[in-house]
Amino acid sequence: WEGKVMGLQILPFNKTLFGKDWKMTKWLCFVVAGILFFTMTLGVLNTYNNYQRTLKEVEEHPERFPDFDAEVHKVYIKDSLIRMFRRLTGMESFVIIFMPMAAAALLFGEEKRKKTFEVLSTMPFTRWEIFFNKVIVALVNVISPFLINAVIMIAALGLSKGLRDFYSAGMVMYWLGADVFRLFVILSFSLLFASITGTSISQLVLTVIFFIFPIGFAGLIDMNMSIWGYHTSVIDTFLNTFGTYTMPGLLDIIENIPIVFHLISAIVMLIAAKLLFDRNKLERSGETLEFESIETFFKVGVTGCTSLLIGAIFTWLIGGIIFFSDDVPRIVTIVGYIAGIILGWYIASYSIKSNRAKA
Repeated sequence: WEGKVMGLQILPFNKTLFGKDWKMTKWLCFVVAGILFFTMTLGVLNTYNNYQRTLKEVEEHPERFPDFDAEVHKVYIKDSLIRMFRRLTGMESFVIIFMPMAAAALLFGEEKRKKTFEVLSTMPFTRWEIFFNKVIVALVNVISPFLINAVIMIAALGLSKGLRDFYSAGMVMYWLGADVFRLFVILSFSLLFASITGTSISQLVLTVIFFIFPIGFAGLIDMNMSIWGYHTSVIDTFLNTFGTYTMPGLLDIIENIPIVFHLISAIVMLIAAKLLFDRNKLERSGETLEFESIETFFKVGVTGCTSLLIGAIFTWLIGGIIFFSDDVPRIVTIVGYIAGIILGWYIASYSIKSNRAKA
């Protein structure tokens, strides 16, 4: 028994840290739970009532529904629910992408921006305790809204026999498991950027950029190759082959996603986030990047992408306004590239310098 007590004492879970972080972020959990309820769960719960209402309307006004078949209509509703549980809806996709990013930004970026990590450093908490409890709070925040709505939908099956004709507890659990998997991977991805950035804004911006980077950068390359007259299917082949291995690929149906690859990647990113967090310096809290060594990489990356984007915009804009054609002199594209280089380097440098001045 004494050994068990000692084991519990050395666990990194800390009620004080958990309570502090939960108090700061719990509003996000409740807001998302409400969004899911009104955009999905409520519709599922009203399925049987809506079906009965339709039958009543058909009975009262049969002339309006000459070809109505109750069983066919029921099968249609069932199929619609199956698709809803298996495929992400618009709002559900939005929540799955941005909920983990927002939770990570609140727990790490905001603490760094407000420099409250300096206060924590004076208290008897280790870096491991701080990181571990923030990860636990983040997981609770992102999973709880989905769990709450899953419990409501399953409980409704016990209260309404009619609902059992349309969906099952197994369908709900499939939906919950698939979304928890997606949330865990995207949260691990978000925590990685939480450990290399010093403010909530820079953290969110970089997380979003790198979330879409493989597909976005491939699109930029494809656009610029087309401008220079090179039409190739290499980009399409790349996306078709490796698209499911990217972060946006997580939004596909679960059968098409390489689950093992993403789980291993998530664990690796989580470990990397912990190791990088251990190397964070308090004096750099509030800066755009935690590590000075990656500032040049950041500038070059922003500059390169901005150059490709502005080059394409210049070509299409000038072509449409001045030449009224797609046949635009190459000098226009080159001028766009140069303007993009100047703008990209300025934006990246200004972001670093302005936050350094505040830090």
